[in-house]
Amino acid sequence: MKHFILLAYILIFSTGFASLAGLAVLALRLSHPFIKRMLLVQSLFIANLALVAGYYYAKQVMDLVGTTSSVDFTFAVIATLLNLALYGSLVYLLSLHSFRTAHKGLSTTALALCLTTMAIQLHLASALFGAQALTSSGQWSVITYLVVGCAMLSLGILLLKSRKNDDHPSLKTLYGGIGLSCLLFVPLGAMEYVLGAFTQFAYQPLSLEYLMYLLINTTILIAAAKVLAKQPQSGSAFGELTPDTAKRFLLTAREQEMASLIAQGLTNKEIAFRLGISEATVRTHIYNLFQKVGVQSRIELLNVLHQ
Repeated sequence: MKHFILLAYILIFSTGFASLAGLAVLALRLSHPFIKRMLLVQSLFIANLALVAGYYYAKQVMDLVGTTSSVDFTFAVIATLLNLALYGSLVYLLSLHSFRTAHKGLSTTALALCLTTMAIQLHLASALFGAQALTSSGQWSVITYLVVGCAMLSLGILLLKSRKNDDHPSLKTLYGGIGLSCLLFVPLGAMEYVLGAFTQFAYQPLSLEYLMYLLINTTILIAAAKVLAKQPQSGSAFGELTPDTAKRFLLTAREQEMASLIAQGLTNKEIAFRLGISEATVRTHIYNLFQKVGVQSRIELLNVLHQ
């Protein structure tokens, strides 16, 4: 059993660190605030997993010498701090301007539930650090599950509703996959609670909720693969930019290249990454391109150039 648990943690950590690298790539390519804040959430989740794994094996060692109280207290303190930091990072994620403006009700609900979870964590910590026994620990366990479950449910719905048609495919993948993973937390958490309360769950400290984490990691890796996928060199569905069209609008070689990359659906950040120039330079080229063609949007630009 111990070897199985070790193997499971190796799988979880390997996908966790790989997805962290994937988020870093996505942050560089897309420069989206959601991705940057997810980097913090992912880092803290990995830290929490590392703590659980460290506690499990430390306790195995301490059981051999017959003293576990000091280990329990030390890890409880660290776990409380990490949990507070993790839910704090979720609060930071939910405070995104795009969430608060587009889906204010859902965002506020999820935000309030995460703050409530932090308050519960602080209450339980005060009892622990004050050496006070909680007379209704089972009741607090149910309350904690309900609050966290509702928070994950509202976060999942918020992410699914935040997908837009004009978003980059990688961003839509992140919103969809992480949103579904958060919804999956609810049944997995309920099953986990039942197993812990009424049966001898032999696989502790593994948790069924880690399946949600594996799905999130898989989603991030798929999104990173999409953003790194080689784009076609021509102008996609709008067709090739003909020499006559370029000559008619007096387009420079760089402006023609910009038009081709815009036709591929690349963002300013991705164009800058592809060409090795700054985003400010990309914006300048696109502005000049708009002025020469006499348009005000990318769709209008492509329609005019490829009529």
